[in-house]
Amino acid sequence: MSAPAATSSLPVPWPENAEIKTHTGGCHCKKVRYEFEHPDIYALVVLNCNCSICEDRGHLGAYTPEDKFRFTAGEQELTQYMFGSKIVSHRFCSTCGTSIGALVSKRGFVVINTRTIDGVDLGRLQLQKVDGRSR
Repeated sequence: MSAPAATSSLPVPWPENAEIKTHTGGCHCKKVRYEFEHPDIYALVVLNCNCSICEDRGHLGAYTPEDKFRFTAGEQELTQYMFGSKIVSHRFCSTCGTSIGALVSKRGFVVINTRTIDGVDLGRLQLQKVDGRSR
């Protein structure tokens, strides 16, 4: 399957003809589970933002279109937090507090905290620093 044209609007666009894989993940207590479609997680850059919430929560963000992300369990267990412009809905497990990621609804994509992806090797990620603090 090749990457859809809509990915060009993502902060980290997918290469044309990228092989799309289904990745899974979830929170620490396993009440919240998700899956999403994305190219090989090690083939694209992952954003390491220094804004207050990303830095405090240790987010390393991978991006996928909103329609390529779905909860497979525990969506009702999520708590939402919004601040500032209220464009980004940060979601975390209300039981264990794990920060799953954020929905950027006005832009049509989901930011997945790569630390919550099953089996991810953080040392293999291609991190790109982003100055979100100055925005």
